[in-house]
Amino acid sequence: MLRYIGAAKVLKKDGNAQVDNGVFHLHYRVTVIIFFIASQLVTAKEFFGKPIQCMSKTIPSGILNNYCYIMSTFSIPRQLNKGDAAAYAGLGTHIDDEELTYHAYYQWVPFMLFFQAITFFLPRYLWKLWDGGVFDTVLGGLHKFLPQHGMRIKKHKMLAQYLSKSLHLHKLWTIKFFICEVLCLVISVGNMYFTDVFLGGTFLNYGLDVMSFPEADPETRVDPMIRIFPKVSKCTFRKYGPSGSQENHDVMCILSINIINEKIYILLWFWLVFLTITTGFWLMYRLAVIFSMRLRKELLYRRGRMAGTKNLDIVIRRCHLGDWFLVYQLGCYMEPMVFAEFIEEFAKELEKGLETLERKPN
Repeated sequence: MLRYIGAAKVLKKDGNAQVDNGVFHLHYRVTVIIFFIASQLVTAKEFFGKPIQCMSKTIPSGILNNYCYIMSTFSIPRQLNKGDAAAYAGLGTHIDDEELTYHAYYQWVPFMLFFQAITFFLPRYLWKLWDGGVFDTVLGGLHKFLPQHGMRIKKHKMLAQYLSKSLHLHKLWTIKFFICEVLCLVISVGNMYFTDVFLGGTFLNYGLDVMSFPEADPETRVDPMIRIFPKVSKCTFRKYGPSGSQENHDVMCILSINIINEKIYILLWFWLVFLTITTGFWLMYRLAVIFSMRLRKELLYRRGRMAGTKNLDIVIRRCHLGDWFLVYQLGCYMEPMVFAEFIEEFAKELEKGLETLERKPN
């Protein structure tokens, strides 16, 4: 078990400071780890044994298992709600041209989960590519412990001078981060629909069906876990006899792999629903930040209240959205006292710049 969880260490944090938030973290770290571990678990034979075992007295088990695993197994939909009348739900005698549900997804589950894990990391990768270490360079180590007051003030002045000279030039940088946040929602919703298609249109309502199953009529209810992830199914093994005619052998197969598949996908359903809703609310908050100067002012006041109202007012008045976002993100990494010292220096630089503009002749 430890080797599967240990594999997630590839996602450990690097030493650079980067723009981040809780929702972004849920996508590129927590969700990626969940999908990555899930992709490893479905290949772990120590938990459920062989993925498929089919029974026949006349066909060698090795050949039969490989054939049915590759060619897929099937269930009979009309046999799903037979209750105690059927020895196994979804199994029974079937007639020609009868509707059958084929199960071939289990061959691809580990690959699909791994691919989905990669998609959730894409916004983070894209942002790191666009940022290129700019934020860490601008921060200049001020998020680290600096015991000497003189050293801190020197770094504050350098940062304040840079931001003052580059005022109003951070709009594109900020927009790129907002695009990555929107992409998080797109990928979250997209993965729900992608999984639904992969499982034959059964995933979107999977969690709701599982929750409503205990309340359904015992005589007619169909266990959604058995319907989507049957543990016992059938396979038709076709071969040619001595005369050259085709012989069909109906065999029963145990899909032990579905013991873990059903649990993985119910977990993923709840997680993706939670992630989508959380990201949706976060983007609503982000829109409010973009269009509300009052909200941006309140957020910066909470972050840098030790700097004093006068200094904060100067920063708010002079900074556009991109400048505000960069300053606010800097405050997320600095200690309150360090951030207050920086705001004071930044306000001084902004006032100097304004005085210089006022002295210039028209």
